[in-house]
Amino acid sequence: MNSIHNKLSRYLSISISILLVSILLATDISVDTWISEQFTRAMVSKVGLLETLVEEDEEGLEFDFAGEFMPEFEGKENPEYFQLWYKENVFERSDTLEFFEIRDLPRLNVKLGESIFLDITLPDGRAGKMLFTKFLPQIDSELRENLGLTREEFAKNQKPMEFAYALSTEELDYVLWFVDVIFIITSIFAVFTVRKIVTIVVSSSLKPINEFNNQLSKISLNSDNLEVSVENLPQELIPIAKGVNQFIKENHSLYMREQRITSDIAHELKTPIAELLSLSEVAMKFPHEKQITDNLSNDVYEISSRLKHIVNSIMLLQKSSSTHELDKSKVDIIELSSKIINRENFDNKEVKLLHKTTPLIVVTNRFALDTILSNLINNAFYYSPNDTAIDILTSKASDDKAIIKISNISNQECQETDLQLFFDPLWQKDQSRTSRDRFGLGLAIVKSYCEKLGATVSVSLDGKTITFTVIL
Repeated sequence: MNSIHNKLSRYLSISISILLVSILLATDISVDTWISEQFTRAMVSKVGLLETLVEEDEEGLEFDFAGEFMPEFEGKENPEYFQLWYKENVFERSDTLEFFEIRDLPRLNVKLGESIFLDITLPDGRAGKMLFTKFLPQIDSELRENLGLTREEFAKNQKPMEFAYALSTEELDYVLWFVDVIFIITSIFAVFTVRKIVTIVVSSSLKPINEFNNQLSKISLNSDNLEVSVENLPQELIPIAKGVNQFIKENHSLYMREQRITSDIAHELKTPIAELLSLSEVAMKFPHEKQITDNLSNDVYEISSRLKHIVNSIMLLQKSSSTHELDKSKVDIIELSSKIINRENFDNKEVKLLHKTTPLIVVTNRFALDTILSNLINNAFYYSPNDTAIDILTSKASDDKAIIKISNISNQECQETDLQLFFDPLWQKDQSRTSRDRFGLGLAIVKSYCEKLGATVSVSLDGKTITFTVIL
């Protein structure tokens, strides 16, 4: 099972650790490079210093070296080494070379003015580095002036000298190793620290989700508390909490509606079933009563027909609420309305048809639209006085949508608050449910089919006139 906590902890730990290790590695490489460059620069400086001690005049070469100022070339403790060659022969060497059997440093082949670095093993057995170079000895400027020569003219007759300088790299290697060890330890410590910090931060950050889940687990459709508190939630969870609260309210409304529908269905079915049982008991108790037996068939048929009508209406409501896609075709609303009026055969009732657009064609499901209009017209017929007319107005809106308005004068005292309940299944204005022909399912079926067709249905009240408007 995927875990947000584990994913966040793992990905953040890996990414931050890689970033830190990369930074530390770059720092380690930079420090190592800088230390090595400083070591090399120190060698070059030392060689340059020693080269300046070699001076040439008319009498020859002179190496003005004083060991007391450079004890590293005389003592046995951490010694350094140098050696000079002139005309293929050793001109001078450091006293430290006299302490060992190997008294000469390696001699290399370089061009004048160039230098070479070489890793070697020092005479004392330690690992070291040697700088080998070839140069021309310096000449005193007063001497050149006396001879009347330039530096270049004097250098034509000079013989180059070769110089080798070597020292141990053990301290350098130790420092570099120490830096690398610090890098490794710091990297390992950083990885574990990042992992620990990320785990704590992620756990702390996800804590509101756990609290949100705990609140949800305590909510029930039967409980009084039907919403999650958003007071202590982070900003990112507030839209989710509001959406969940809305979902809970809608489900609670559907739950209460289903409970009411179940109760109403049971009540609607209970009455005819009770009547059938009563008729059966009476017929069984008085089998020789001719009046009872003669009317029994008609009574049973009437009650069974009512039961069938209730069941058919419930099934039609269920069908209208299904997810099955409806087939669509072109339907003429004016033609369909006329057929419904002729089919229903409204006695003693005037139906006024007013069409602002002829013909009025829509692409929809014919059966669903027939069911919608039949129920609305039947509803207007049933709930209006006999001496009043039913008005049916069809027109087309500016966005090419068809508008159907069915109006009638109500024979019941309806309020604005009742309009919101008209489309609830099995709702009736008459709470005693005395009607034997109406069950409160017609308008619910209308609403359900309108939603399935993408149409809208609304109801308005103007005095005693009720108007149902369908837009599709």
